[in-house]
Amino acid sequence: MQLRYKLIIEAPSTHQVRVQIEGKKETNEKELDFFLPRWSPGSYLIREYSRHLSNIVAETKNGERLQLDQTDTSVFKINWDKSDLKNKEGNEFTLSYSVYCHELTVRTSHVDTSHAFLHLPTLLMGVSNHEVKNPSIEIVFPPAWSHVTTGLKDISLKREVFLYEAKNYDDLIDSPIEIGCHETDGFQVMGIDHHVAFYGNQLPHKENLKADTKKIVEHVAGFFGALPYEKYSFITHFSPGLYGGLEHTNSTALQFCPTQITNRKGYVNYLALVCHEYFHTWNVKRIRPLELGPFNYLKEATSKLLWLAEGLTSLMDELFIYRMGLVSMEEYLEMQKDNLNRYYSIPGKKFHSLDDSSFNAWIKLYRPDENSNNSSVSYYLKGGIVFFALNILLHEKNKSINDLLKLLWDDYKKNPERGLVPEQVYQMVETVGGSEIRSKFEIMTSTTEDIDLETICNKAGLKFEWDKSESPWLGFDAEFQGDRVLARAVTLDGPAYKGGLNAGDEIIAINGMRVLKDRFNEHAKFLRVNETYTMTVARLGMLQDFLLNVGVASAKLKNISVVDKNLAEAVFNPKN
Repeated sequence: MQLRYKLIIEAPSTHQVRVQIEGKKETNEKELDFFLPRWSPGSYLIREYSRHLSNIVAETKNGERLQLDQTDTSVFKINWDKSDLKNKEGNEFTLSYSVYCHELTVRTSHVDTSHAFLHLPTLLMGVSNHEVKNPSIEIVFPPAWSHVTTGLKDISLKREVFLYEAKNYDDLIDSPIEIGCHETDGFQVMGIDHHVAFYGNQLPHKENLKADTKKIVEHVAGFFGALPYEKYSFITHFSPGLYGGLEHTNSTALQFCPTQITNRKGYVNYLALVCHEYFHTWNVKRIRPLELGPFNYLKEATSKLLWLAEGLTSLMDELFIYRMGLVSMEEYLEMQKDNLNRYYSIPGKKFHSLDDSSFNAWIKLYRPDENSNNSSVSYYLKGGIVFFALNILLHEKNKSINDLLKLLWDDYKKNPERGLVPEQVYQMVETVGGSEIRSKFEIMTSTTEDIDLETICNKAGLKFEWDKSESPWLGFDAEFQGDRVLARAVTLDGPAYKGGLNAGDEIIAINGMRVLKDRFNEHAKFLRVNETYTMTVARLGMLQDFLLNVGVASAKLKNISVVDKNLAEAVFNPKN
């Protein structure tokens, strides 16, 4: 089936996009089921995009109304037999509806007077049990907007018409669109155009975002030896408090807080984000778990291999920017220190393997609550750490993560339509490093067994320095509402947990002394380790007292230092 899509933005201030889909059914077809995706590839949560639909209508080419029934939350059936038509022979139809777009994330659409960011799974319906070939999409928007940035193929014949084409429905909705008066730029790598779009304001800074982005593309492309696309688009939104990214086949959508660009650590995080999403061009969009394509957009695609998709990428984003000289060895190890401290602080790693974390992403990682750290671990975080450890272990066999990446990429090129299952990944690890390393790696991914990361890092010429502070620890994270202090999350088996504090409790007093925001962080000056205090809280409108015995927080990793520079460089930047 061929479908022609049209997106019409007439009044951006209303946040509405009118969608029109034109098509032609086969003569013997009596009904067609159209669906709007319930989730987006790369973001593993059922988001029910259809909740923003309104004013849905189906008509024949000559304007007669077709019977349209909603058969599921995201499925709409056009039924010709049930329609009262004067022209029974007409097979051409138009399906139209409006979509409310007012959420600025990389996985939703946002339209206002300043721009339109169109995340197409939120907008474009597909048709069940039909292959949609070469769909076209026309975009109509206010003349004041001057730029369109997208990875879609431009097939416009007139300058004033914005018409694009994709190979199929999957590729179509995998192509975000930024429209407005945003800053645009670009560069070429290996003869291929790369477009850069920046929406939002940046504070004055000394960084060259385009040049550093180009370095990332050149380095990653050089590693793989070629580029697997005909053009690429980087779409970046700068707005206070934003952070995130979502990969696409030949583009990425990024969001970042502009104030962070002005400090070195923040900018390093930005570079890692750009590299992370760009590396997904190979790992996830090509190399992928079996369950991630072809897609069923109406149900979860549960997989035990998201630690490959995101964990390996979380290793390589920081490793690549170190290898290409965008960060120093000291900055790279500082990032690893932060990763390890986050990992060490998560009680949930005792109960949730990487396999579990991956499989349950749909109900855990993307639905965090106050108990998440106590019950689960992120496959991004632990996955990156496990591959960090694997890279060090492989060095002992005169191999590196490079060798595994090359095996993965060669396998994809031989079998581009086939996704991976865990056994295939384990077998590749064994091919590179042998059965002993495979066994260690498999234990790290499929069990909750402790990983002796300090000993492993010693093998890379690194030394851990610990901060064994004796300062008092209460065992909960606070949040503030005005001057009020509330428990946001309570750490498993910590002092507050054992004493009976609940997430959501308001801390009223300690030993009868009022606790307010400006004094809360001073508790370390008067609380003593191993002493018991009476904490008064307000819970569900009632005052309660409980006893809290102050503890000591676990030692934190203070620094990772290099004791053998040649060894460390050989591990993290091998010449092969």
